[in-house]
Parts: sequence; structure tokens; C-alpha cells
Amino acid sequence: MIKLLSGSASVGIIYGIFNFVLIPYLNGKFHSTALAGNLVSAGMIITIFTGMLIGYLGDRSKKYLAFIKGLFIITIISMFILSTNNEILLGIAAVVFTMSIFSLLTPYSALVSNVSKPGRKDRNYGFMMGIMNIATFLSSLFIGVTLSRSGETAFVVFSIAAAVLVVPLFFYRAESHIVDSAVGIKEEDLRFRVDRKIVCVMISQFGLWFSMGGILPYLTSFISSDIGVSLGTASSIMGISTLVSGVTSLMTGTLSKTLGQKRLHITALSILAGVFLSVSIFYSGFLGLDPFLMLIVLILFSFALGIVLALNVTIVSDTVSLANQGKIFGLNNIVMVLSQSLALSLIGSLISLSGYNLAFVFVAAGFAVAIVFFVMSTLCCRKTVS
Repeated sequence: MIKLLSGSASVGIIYGIFNFVLIPYLNGKFHSTALAGNLVSAGMIITIFTGMLIGYLGDRSKKYLAFIKGLFIITIISMFILSTNNEILLGIAAVVFTMSIFSLLTPYSALVSNVSKPGRKDRNYGFMMGIMNIATFLSSLFIGVTLSRSGETAFVVFSIAAAVLVVPLFFYRAESHIVDSAVGIKEEDLRFRVDRKIVCVMISQFGLWFSMGGILPYLTSFISSDIGVSLGTASSIMGISTLVSGVTSLMTGTLSKTLGQKRLHITALSILAGVFLSVSIFYSGFLGLDPFLMLIVLILFSFALGIVLALNVTIVSDTVSLANQGKIFGLNNIVMVLSQSLALSLIGSLISLSGYNLAFVFVAAGFAVAIVFFVMSTLCCRKTVS
């Protein structure tokens, strides 16, 4: 598992570059925010097809690790090429880099599911997401230093760091120990069918990623513009939030055993919905709060987010048998990309038109949808069992 977690740290570094550097860097290179956004969007759209294909092929061959290694190589090479000054190569590298990182989590999540012992998924996925978030936070501490030299330096340094951290994963030999998923599974479970439970879980995922993926890129700007701190301080605050989420994810396995997975997931989603709805309703009062009270709200948000990120992967995994892990994560990847793309456009428009107040209402509504359909998915499961 340590070698898998080393790979998770590499993913965290890669996502740190994607979240904090990529679009501003491309904007500076092409002198066009629209082009920078379109290149990233193109990579995400391609993932709609590649994610499901990789999941399907991974299930058929049980060679998840081979796909993971290939995607890591593509990701790191394309990240290194982003340091070029050739605009054509830069544009291609931006699309490939985005496509590969969004495709990577499909076989990675499926592999963790296959190597997890019964009852250990929450813990293992919690460690995976926790290490990713902590690595992203640590990356944020050094991004400013490398960017002070040049944007090109940042991509070279972090591609080398990601490559070094992923090396242990290339010596991982888990596939030879994975039990054939067809053993002990009914014949009907080997077929991938989109039933009522999967539909409910996917709608829940849509609401979840609509809210998370839609608002997270704008929170740094919100802290800076509306709360009134410098952009550097706002970035540091979001970095601390990422760290708290990472530590919380590491604890999720223990919390899940104590409180129960379903109850913990619903509680965390309710906290997220409550935070954004409360801030929207009491917007002026929130902006006038003592900084210490604001910090408590941020920690509460980060704590709940860490739990949701960790449990969410297990919930998706548990909707199907081990034989179909790649397919369900591929389908989830499609939902995640579509919901985030829609949310970024809609929430960005709302912020431009009326500020963050109304946008937070939509974010709270997305989390509410996630809660309702998650509960419905558990009811579907009960009916199936009975």
C-alpha cells in the first residue's frame, strides 16, 4: 500500500500544478484567458471518452496497473513539455496533460478497490485522498518559489518531483495478488447494467461535483475580493484548507467504523450544504465576522470536504461488483467532468452578475441534491436485498 500512496503523492503534485498554475500560465503564454480555458476544457471533454474506455479495458484485462503507469508517463512528459515556448507544442501538451490527469483516477480507484480487503475501502481511499490533498498543499508552498524564477521552471521542477515520487509504483506487483473478480460472483453481476441504484448514485455525484468543482476554483477570489485580504494570503488560506481536508481524509476510515459510512457521508454533505446556505443568507453578517470565527467556518468546511472526498470513492465503488470497477469509475468520470464544466460556467456567470451570494445558494442546492439521491440509492439497495 505504501507504493500506491507514493503514487497518490505524485497525483497530488500534478493536481497542484493543474489547480494553481496551469490556466494563469497558459493565459500569460497565449495572452488569452478564453484560449487557456478552451484548451483545458478540450482535455476534459476528451476524458469523457477515454475514461470510460480505459475503465472498460481495465475490467476486461485486469491490468489496471499497466494503464496507470502509461497515464503517469504521459502526464509527466506532457507536464514537462508545458515548459516549452513553442505555442503549438504548448497547446497540445495542455490538452494531453488535462486529459491524462482526469483519466488517471479511473484505473487508480479501480486498482485500490481490487487490492482492498473487505471492510478496508474507506480506510484505503481515505489514505489515498488524504495523501493527495497533503501533497497538493505542500506543492502550493513551493509553487510561489519556482514561479518567482519563471513559469517554465515550475513545470520542470514539479514534473521531476512527480516522476521521482511515482517510481515506487512502477515496482508494485499487486496484480499478481488480485483475486479474479469473476470468482465467487454471480453471472448476472459480471454484466454492467445501469440500474436504479447506479442512476441515483450518479445523480448524487452530479450534485456533489457540481457544487465542489463549481465553487472551489472561485473561493480564493472570494476570500480576496469580498473578505478583503491579499491574493497571496487568500491562496495561503485555501492551502491550509486543503491540508485540513487531507488530514481529515486520513481519519475517515476510523470515523466511518465508529459512526457508520452512510451516516457520516450524509452528515458531511449536510455540513457543506449548511455552510454555503448560511453564508448566503447571512452574507453581510458573515463578512463582518471576527477573523477567528471565519476560521472556524473554514475549518468546518474543510473537515466535511475531506470526509466527502474520501467516502465518495467507496460509495461509487460499492455500487457494482469487483468485475465492473473500471466501468463504474469511468461512468463516474463522465458525470464528474460534465457537472464541473456546467458548474464552472454557471457559477462564474452568477458571480459576474450578482456576486457570490446567489452562487452560494446554487452550491448549497447541489449538495442538497447529492444528499437526497444518496439516500434514495440506499433505499434502492434495501429493496434489492429484501
